[in-house]
Amino acid sequence: MMVKIKFEFLPNEILFQCLQYLNAPDLFHSFNQLNSHFSTLIRNIPLYLNFFQMKKSLFHHFCQIILLNSEIKQKILYLQLSNDGTHGQIEHFLSLFSLNTFFNLRSLSLIDLNENNIKQILSILPFLSNLYSFSFTGTNIETLEII
Repeated sequence: MMVKIKFEFLPNEILFQCLQYLNAPDLFHSFNQLNSHFSTLIRNIPLYLNFFQMKKSLFHHFCQIILLNSEIKQKILYLQLSNDGTHGQIEHFLSLFSLNTFFNLRSLSLIDLNENNIKQILSILPFLSNLYSFSFTGTNIETLEII
């Protein structure tokens, strides 16, 4: 005899383990308005935020979610921003949020970093006390200037 269990009735510990592997914008897009149980659950798990090659509309939508729910910033552990194929994404994100307000940020990855973003990043890096991984790619950037 096979027992069927609906996904939503799994114990929170199992749901927590499953959901934390999803990219935060996808997670919120899929589960935020599903029901109050999932809305609460996704606000209490560590978030991995990867904006690489993300549609501009989804990027803006998730930025609005963060702006309206500032506690979400405290759940973000990993952040990847990219100007590759998404012109100005890094600059736009930094105009909305100061990275030093992401107190639990442990990993920051910037793809196709440009000269306009260097000063912003240099001023913020020393204040990211929990950051243990920082990577970047870009054109005409002096590595020593960043370090």
